[in-house]
Amino acid sequence: MDASTDMGRTRPAGLTTLDDMTKRPYAGFDRVATAKRVGLESLIAAIADTTDGGLWNNGSLVVRSKRGKKGMSVHATGRAADLSWRPMGDRRRGSNYETAQRVADLLVDNADRFGLEAVFDYYPKPFGRGWKCDRGAWRKYTSRAFSGAPGGDWLHVEVSNTVADDPGLGDVWRAIWHDEPIPTAQEPARTRPYPGAPLRKGAQGDDVRWVQAIVDTWVDGDFGPKTEQAVQDFQQANPDAGPVDGWVGPMTWAELNRHA
Repeated sequence: MDASTDMGRTRPAGLTTLDDMTKRPYAGFDRVATAKRVGLESLIAAIADTTDGGLWNNGSLVVRSKRGKKGMSVHATGRAADLSWRPMGDRRRGSNYETAQRVADLLVDNADRFGLEAVFDYYPKPFGRGWKCDRGAWRKYTSRAFSGAPGGDWLHVEVSNTVADDPGLGDVWRAIWHDEPIPTAQEPARTRPYPGAPLRKGAQGDDVRWVQAIVDTWVDGDFGPKTEQAVQDFQQANPDAGPVDGWVGPMTWAELNRHA
């Protein structure tokens, strides 16, 4: 069977190669979450379950600064988790680096399905390695990029806002791990009637969530500055959406329905 290699490991033919990945902008820290994100938590639980506790949750939502650096950690957004293979007893039995490599490879090989933003592996010498969605490839670090490397017994995983609240993310992982068909979620109504008045900064509710999902920003039902900017970007990219003012009036709403 034909195969390719990455970081010294053999990858069977038929799996997505790193060169085939869709590159996407990297979000990083964008906003402090008020609660754990159900999509990420379901993915963490599924990884722990399928590895029989071999990789366990060593921390997801934590509001703190980056370790040894300025700025907020992505953990504060609820979109990042540390998965450790350190033996701790009970359901955190731990495993080995080979299991961690398999998990990392499956995440990266299915990066678009998981809305994967980054995976940082703290174990290899000289200073660990990292995969990010904006380059679509692993990079082996030759100088210190983060604390804890080399020799760190965990993976740091980040996902995008588009999947962070999707409760079906864990089921997708289980299907991929067991080489089974990917479950399909029931399709929601894509189009939506105009609410009768423009949506703008300060608006809240399901109509705002619908808009946020289409303009690809944080889906929380709260029309804040980031949503306003995302609407402006959408209007800039779609002339039929009307003036670039950050308001969702009838013209912008109609264009959103065309993209729903």
